[in-house]
Amino acid sequence: MGDNESADIRRQLLQWVQPIILILLLLVCILALTTNAVGSYQWKTYPPLIAGLMAIDLVAWYFTCKRKFLVSTLLTVSIALLGSWGSILIDAQHGITEFFPLIYVTITVILSSVSLPLLYTLVIASLQFVLLSLIVFSTPALMARNWASFLSYVLMVSALSMVANYIRTRQVRMFMESSIRDHLTGLLNRRYFDATLEDRVKRGSEKNISYGIMLMDIDNFKRYNDNFSHATGDTILQRIGSFLSGEMERNSIVCRYGGDEFAIILPDTNKNELFMIADKIRLDVKDLDISDICPSYPQLSLSIGLVLFPEDESTCEDLMAHADRYLMIAKEQGKDRVMSR
Repeated sequence: MGDNESADIRRQLLQWVQPIILILLLLVCILALTTNAVGSYQWKTYPPLIAGLMAIDLVAWYFTCKRKFLVSTLLTVSIALLGSWGSILIDAQHGITEFFPLIYVTITVILSSVSLPLLYTLVIASLQFVLLSLIVFSTPALMARNWASFLSYVLMVSALSMVANYIRTRQVRMFMESSIRDHLTGLLNRRYFDATLEDRVKRGSEKNISYGIMLMDIDNFKRYNDNFSHATGDTILQRIGSFLSGEMERNSIVCRYGGDEFAIILPDTNKNELFMIADKIRLDVKDLDISDICPSYPQLSLSIGLVLFPEDESTCEDLMAHADRYLMIAKEQGKDRVMSR
């Protein structure tokens, strides 16, 4: 799951939740007006509170449409936070403090646990537990009830919500990591490369940044599979992957493009620098020791095609077509070489 897909899931979740919240708030407003005496304190105060919450929900919807998902989620959670504590304050002003409105504060923690990072959930849960404890211990009517069970319930819900948040976050992270990594080499995969290149082209066009792209494959790779085994070929791919990861700087994107092909995106470079880095890779890979698995072919070599954005091409399709064309020229001219325009 890439960043774009993750964002789409959040958008879909918020687009479902926010209209439902709006409908529920409308129903609560109708109930507040019909179940409380006309002109009473609650009849006067609940509708403005609910109207404010509906306004926040509409603003959250606006930020969802603008793809500002963190802001939208925070506003959505704030609806539960303000709604529950607003009800508590209204009841307190009316001279009553019951357990039922207090229990509603757990909704905020639960909603936060499924939509926000763990730190947000921890802060919200801790703050609410402290405030609830202050309310209980300062209210004789509540102290006369089974307050220990109530606070234990709130604490348990908060703890379980944080555990659920941690598990969800970890599972999503593991799933996203597995979806963008090549299972054999551990490098980023073709899917991630394509999405990243599209993003870099867009960013480079907006901010006038150049990007170098290398497309390379292992010379005569088929002979390793044919003369030894596919397991040997897999080991070579793994070693090439580790070699490229160690050779490139952290801000470079190193991917297994497919089969025995690898692709690299280098930020903020020029043609001379790109060629020098590619040629260093070509020379250094010869020192990679594979004699333990391929005694008959102890030396590896790479053919590499280069392209520079935006100097050579300006679209993702043209960039990769350009790189592939020069990779083929390198193969045709004897392999073990770097080719560019």
